[in-house]
Amino acid sequence: MTVETADDAPEEPAAPDAIAPPVRPTFEQLYRDAYQPMLRLASLLVDTVDEAEHIVQDAFIAMYRRYDTVRNPGGYLRVSVVNGCRKALRRRRLVRRRSPERTEPTELVYNHVIDQIRRLPVDQRVLVGLRYDQQMTDDEIAAELRIPVGTVKSRLFRAISTLRTSIGDEAG
Repeated sequence: MTVETADDAPEEPAAPDAIAPPVRPTFEQLYRDAYQPMLRLASLLVDTVDEAEHIVQDAFIAMYRRYDTVRNPGGYLRVSVVNGCRKALRRRRLVRRRSPERTEPTELVYNHVIDQIRRLPVDQRVLVGLRYDQQMTDDEIAAELRIPVGTVKSRLFRAISTLRTSIGDEAG
């Protein structure tokens, strides 16, 4: 007569429908995968690529310092980039108020749609960037920005209506 002990018992395979926890990427993987999308988002929100690169790099530096404690690295990074863009735009607005002389933009812009997006209010511009550049759903945007889904929908509707009108006026 043989008695099975816990050491001798065959291991039961995991249930096929069990969901494995998501694998957390290394910081290097996150940087490699998220740098270009974050740069596109920042470029959409601020006018120059140079400024967008600085904002994205600052967001990655902040992420690196807290990487081990952040539960959602992608979300943290996206919020850091959006907040960095808001800060840059706020700073630019203050400089324009204090400076009586206007300077022409140093970067040539060829895409009229991007020009019109840049003329939107910052809140609407952020939503357009998250929706169409980052391909996020209304629920994901609402969770990311901590605003109601209805607010996301109404601001996106207003932004798209404004874009249709302004692009239609330019074309016709």
